[in-house]
Amino acid sequence: MRARVPALGAALIVAGGLVTACGGGDSTVSGTPDTETLAPPPGGAASSSARVPVDEDSGRFTEAPGTVSSDTPGYDAPAVGARERGYLEVLDREGVQTEDLQDPLVAAGNTICRIRTTGGAADETTTIADAVAGQIVAGGYTDLDVEQVSRIVVDASAGQLCP
Repeated sequence: MRARVPALGAALIVAGGLVTACGGGDSTVSGTPDTETLAPPPGGAASSSARVPVDEDSGRFTEAPGTVSSDTPGYDAPAVGARERGYLEVLDREGVQTEDLQDPLVAAGNTICRIRTTGGAADETTTIADAVAGQIVAGGYTDLDVEQVSRIVVDASAGQLCP
């Protein structure tokens, strides 16, 4: 069962990153670039690096980054204070085993609160909660179904963690 904890943590981080990266505005791009060089960074000088065509591999990013283990120097687990303990207790009372999942569950709950307090769309919180719930159910940490766990995670986050 402990082997599933890093996988759940990684899934939560990926889901959180995807939702956070989405933002609330229009992110579509139209047209084609006029030049083959990169635009300068804000406040910086122009770069002379040429763009690599889509069908050509630059070789710079050939591997996905590895998973960071919790004992790696510089890893900061989410803080577990009174609010977080209350949140975890609510999840326990509702039938979700939290003992092995404290860090990823607190991270997911805090992400849900951050989305809610910054005016994010309801479907963004649902996406995070559904991802967490799916991992909890698949990992055997509850006998509830994904929809029930998702609702519990959102409600517990809103009631215990969100300001």
